[in-house]
Amino acid sequence: MNDESGFPVQPADITREGLETYQVTVDARAPWVATGIKVTKDQKIRFSAEGIWGESPGVNRSADGGQAGLFGSGYWGVERRVPYAPWGALVGRVGIDRFLIGSSATIAMPADGELMLGINDGDYFLGDNHGSQKVKIELAP
Repeated sequence: MNDESGFPVQPADITREGLETYQVTVDARAPWVATGIKVTKDQKIRFSAEGIWGESPGVNRSADGGQAGLFGSGYWGVERRVPYAPWGALVGRVGIDRFLIGSSATIAMPADGELMLGINDGDYFLGDNHGSQKVKIELAP
């Protein structure tokens, strides 16, 4: 399935934990995970993530990510989803706007739309990834 921007997406396995709190599992092999949560520009969202995943075999990371490749220089022509963020970090997207989340952050949403989550790897290079993150999403009042 693709979203309105043409990116592949996967519906989230999401659990509502309270009126404004959700938990979603983000698989490192999944395309962008569509949370179903509609956000508005400048709305503050609090995130916390737990788990181990990686963007290549033998690489194990938290949601904060790290350097890429054997020498930390990159993955041979792969463009990561959020260029300024570490490889393997938890990242988000609303529409075409992408941003770093990591293991814990409160972020003002960059646009109106559906919140998407994923690993910071190439959009079409997810097949060798492994693991997942459990992400708690709290909509700030």
